Amino acid sequence: MHILVLGAAGMVGRKLSERLLRDGRLGKTDITAMTLQDVVAPAQPAKTGFPVNTVTCDFAVPGAAEKLVADRPDVIFHLAAIVSGEAELDFDKGYRINLDGTRMLLDAIRLVGGGYKPRIVFTSSIAVFGAPFPEAISDEFFHTPLLSYGTQKAIDELLLADYSRRGFMDGIGIRLPTICIRPGLPNKAASGFFSNILREPLAGKEAVLPVSEDVRHWHATPR
Repeated sequence: MHILVLGAAGMVGRKLSERLLRDGRLGKTDITAMTLQDVVAPAQPAKTGFPVNTVTCDFAVPGAAEKLVADRPDVIFHLAAIVSGEAELDFDKGYRINLDGTRMLLDAIRLVGGGYKPRIVFTSSIAVFGAPFPEAISDEFFHTPLLSYGTQKAIDELLLADYSRRGFMDGIGIRLPTICIRPGLPNKAASGFFSNILREPLAGKEAVLPVSEDVRHWHATPR
């Protein structure tokens, strides 16, 4: 099995790649090759039991997606995106990467032909939902995103579902919550303060809570 990881240099991408490299299989199928892509150079694994290729490129540039799927990877983990706060600050960049890049990827897969139908695992977000929230959010809850980032992810979900319905791929979207605590310096995610209020005091730094203390939020650990 050949696995392609887009966004492999990010926190989730690194964790996923490390796990796949360590296990050497996905489910019950052995991994025979991996391709790790990001706009910054992914780390080259020191020792592996199969070939690992690293690619540094902007996947949302015309022609990039075609090159990434030319070897017909069996499973594609699509983690590439810019985070919520940055997508809100830079409207054009948000739509170019989070929406246009995904559409280019799906079309590149569709146009390979020859019966090619990979498994696509797409990282969406709880940002596709908007307040007011019920006690429990079901799959039938309306998509009413409050930010451009959530809108882009919601559109991507619809594209993934339609391309899968048409038989071009076998796609699934996972709506990730806030990943907390993120290591390193704060990023531009709108929900980044959830990491800040825990990480910064541990480092002896001041942290500001910009929401009321009764706010409820869904988290997951990077571990």
